[in-house]
Amino acid sequence: MKSLYFPKKIKLSTIELDSVMTVKKVNNQIELGGVEGKLVQCLADKLNFEIEVLLSPDDEIISDLGNGTYGGIIGMLQRGEADMGVMGLTISEEVSESVDFSVPINTLEVTFLTKEPGEMPKVAAFTYPFSLEVWFLYAFMILAATILFQRIMFRNTTFFGSFLSVLGSIASQAMENVKDSPWTRVMFGFWLTIATVMPFFYNTSFLSFLTMPQKLPVPRTFEELSDAVLSEKYKCLTPKEAVQTDLLRATKNEYMLKLGEMIEKKDWLYSYAEQFTDHLDGPVAIIIGKIVFKILVGSPPYVSVKMSDDYLGVWHTAINWRKGFCCRERVDEVIYGIVSGGLYDKWLEDYAFRDKIQKRLEVKHEEPEMQLSLEDLKMVFSALFIGLALSFLAFFAELLIPKSFDIFYS
Repeated sequence: MKSLYFPKKIKLSTIELDSVMTVKKVNNQIELGGVEGKLVQCLADKLNFEIEVLLSPDDEIISDLGNGTYGGIIGMLQRGEADMGVMGLTISEEVSESVDFSVPINTLEVTFLTKEPGEMPKVAAFTYPFSLEVWFLYAFMILAATILFQRIMFRNTTFFGSFLSVLGSIASQAMENVKDSPWTRVMFGFWLTIATVMPFFYNTSFLSFLTMPQKLPVPRTFEELSDAVLSEKYKCLTPKEAVQTDLLRATKNEYMLKLGEMIEKKDWLYSYAEQFTDHLDGPVAIIIGKIVFKILVGSPPYVSVKMSDDYLGVWHTAINWRKGFCCRERVDEVIYGIVSGGLYDKWLEDYAFRDKIQKRLEVKHEEPEMQLSLEDLKMVFSALFIGLALSFLAFFAELLIPKSFDIFYS
């Protein structure tokens, strides 16, 4: 028969954080609020125990002090100063040697956030349809065709004249002074295929960009983030309450290790208690759990952030107990009922919605503009006027240059 004994008082180690854990004293009674506070209060009501709150002296959830010792909430449990630790603590093999865990409560997916990227500048929009490698390849093909055609296909044509003929064929202009032979017909047909297909791809891509402008590139995976941080294009911040560099160092991926070393070297930290999204105004990434961000900040489209495509890791969260606590099995039964009944998920959704309702109301709905404006076509008209100016220059050059000086034919 199971013993019904349960301690009358439980010492709780935690930190205060809006929407997650708040501690208030009302009529000499401790009232806990937030998602984790609601959970502890529900356990206290069910198992009939009093709560003595002991805040972490360094405001940290966990910090590795070396030699198997910890600071923060885990350190208080390890030293026997508290019975229970609560604040989204993750289950891990290393920490299990110092404290015990309850049954899993929730899943923590650690990701990183960047600012929602803006639109790419439209001034250079004519370069966007092709990548830099394709542009280089295209230029090389034009140069090779110019040299080859001058020597084989054209009659008595200078290099400049051959270049203009090849360039004009891309703009649907006819080629003149071409030798008529089977070999030149094959070359001519091959080049006309290229001169037709490439502009077609370019035009379709260019028009699609004007109607749906692309976004500025931002890191989307931890590997891309590591490359950006190591090249000093980005900063990467981790929460000081639960520094993630230990997780980065524990991985086998080289880019993760380098990212963790850089964060530790630069001491890039932020606090859950501050408006940490303000850091995202620059080229900055923030490592955070998805559920933590949802509770503390909100979720798109009410916040303008971009979440990474992969995760640093996925862990189960639980309540932590000091080693040797007597009644873990009874607590686990109650926790299992709360989690399986959906109460914990409901508290998460309630606090995430309630505490961020004002932010949601401030968001103005705007219908997306699907029509081309004059601003969108400014670059096109600029290119047109530049082309016309060059045409007039060529016209005046033909008038002014002596007839005996021919740059097109040798």
